[in-house]
Amino acid sequence: MSPSKKEVLGIVSEMSSCRHDAAVYLHRSLGRVIQELACRHEEVLLCLPVREGPPTPDQEARVCGANIQVVPQPYYSSSKAALRHLVGISRAYFRICRRADYLFVRGMLPYVGLFYLFAFLFGRHPCHWVVGNPIVLLKADRSRGWLATTLAIAYARVDRFFARAGRLLTRGSFLCCGQELAAVYRSRRTRAVYSSTLDEEEFFERDDTCLGETVQILLVSFVRAAKGIEYLVRAVSLLKTDRPWQLTIVGSWERDASHKAELDRLAEPLGVAERITWAGYVDFGAPLEAYFRAADLFAFPTLSEGTPHVIPEAMAHSLPVVTTNVGGIPSLVDDGVNGLLVPPKDPEALAAAMDRVISDGPLRRQLIRNGLSSARALTVARFVDLVSAVARGGEVRAK
Repeated sequence: MSPSKKEVLGIVSEMSSCRHDAAVYLHRSLGRVIQELACRHEEVLLCLPVREGPPTPDQEARVCGANIQVVPQPYYSSSKAALRHLVGISRAYFRICRRADYLFVRGMLPYVGLFYLFAFLFGRHPCHWVVGNPIVLLKADRSRGWLATTLAIAYARVDRFFARAGRLLTRGSFLCCGQELAAVYRSRRTRAVYSSTLDEEEFFERDDTCLGETVQILLVSFVRAAKGIEYLVRAVSLLKTDRPWQLTIVGSWERDASHKAELDRLAEPLGVAERITWAGYVDFGAPLEAYFRAADLFAFPTLSEGTPHVIPEAMAHSLPVVTTNVGGIPSLVDDGVNGLLVPPKDPEALAAAMDRVISDGPLRRQLIRNGLSSARALTVARFVDLVSAVARGGEVRAK
């Protein structure tokens, strides 16, 4: 690259976005990373599925800047919908691989083999951020029929094969959310990471919780089968504490309303329906922070995850965390040190862990203190430091 040429970073993702009022809107999990990367590169190209129009509620991150340009993919909201856009998606991949000096990829792309082929042709070495395990998620999702699930899993396996082959072809790198994914994408240039969207000013420090009359238990999650909420509903019915408690579940259920109805039916005979509050979708920022700050304990009973951002967010708000030992979660949560880990689909163990947090003050304060320390190491700025170094060809060390 000549001294006068601008350094161009290309960012490619399958995450849907919209373009409105001279800005791009998308989910904060990627939006904040993009905005931070734009502060460190002279020019940034965004290659995303883009629709024109105002953002949806979950597209809360506004990305704009004089050094940010969009290389749009045809709009699609799922891998299945992307299948009809082969030509348009391929054209977008070709353009960004040709124009960018460095490439950062988020998630598993449709036609990922074509993307890596173009990257190879132009001599690029992508830094690929692998954020989840779709195969495990598909197996845990009971809303699909057998045939649809089988086909989707086959598609995900093909995607994984081409990503691994493409990384080898281009001598690129994988940043995988958690040790479990890092083992799936194992290579000399693979590193397990745990990222978040946290900024330093968003931390809420307190020494202790569970000091009020009622213990406030919080879950922030989409309401769907893979999140294991049914086991949390069963667990709260098994709590042995003699203190009153309230469970608040923050998250939308519109995509799986039938599962929400199942959970309501489950809660009634267990006698806990009146003590469960369904808050629905809550805007990120001050509205969501209010729920974190009002809570005493964060329970996350998920069945499959990469490295969920909501756990460091809970830690950053001084909440003791009880969660399941799945996916990339053990990469952050050290059992008994900065949180408590329980097996998935085990309401008895989940209830026992919550009872332990409620009753054991010294343990609770230790979890809060160590959780805050863990969250401080996972700010978006620190993650972008790593991404920038790896995208520019820095050495990847297993961690």
